[in-house]
Amino acid sequence: MERTRLIDYLPPVMQDFAEMQEIMSVENKETDKIDSDMQRVLGNGFIAECDEYGIQKYEHILKIVPDVNDTLELRKSRVLIHWNNSVPYTYRTLVKRLNAICGANNYTVSGDLENYMLNITTKMDIPGQTKEVEEALAKMLPENIAYSLNNRLLREIYGGVVLAGAVVRKSVVSIPSN
Repeated sequence: MERTRLIDYLPPVMQDFAEMQEIMSVENKETDKIDSDMQRVLGNGFIAECDEYGIQKYEHILKIVPDVNDTLELRKSRVLIHWNNSVPYTYRTLVKRLNAICGANNYTVSGDLENYMLNITTKMDIPGQTKEVEEALAKMLPENIAYSLNNRLLREIYGGVVLAGAVVRKSVVSIPSN
């Protein structure tokens, strides 16, 4: 979005003075920095839009210690999971929670609820995200419900197969010495 330059707010008569042009040019740099900082603050107000600085603040609030190798996407996912952690937990809440974590249509829930067994199959491709789902399920589900969590990804593999073989023949020749 193009911002209006400060000199455009002055009357046309004042815009022609070199002093005013220089003052407005210097002040434009300051207002550009303020505008950039405001955009960063607004972006960091939403977990999905956070940068490194913003996600650190959320992690500090939630007392999450990230791993050194964690990507920004995994850290956002972990913060979202912890941020949306609320009680009471019902089946409907579980479905909403899985929608938030995995995305709609990226998981299936099945099982035998009368015998307290739940099977959840996810389709997530961010490394470490299934661990976060498992931790959320451990907190959400009552202790008397057994569950299994599987992550399935369909991948297309391109390439060829190279096979090699060799035949070795060994002959022993003896030369008698006379």
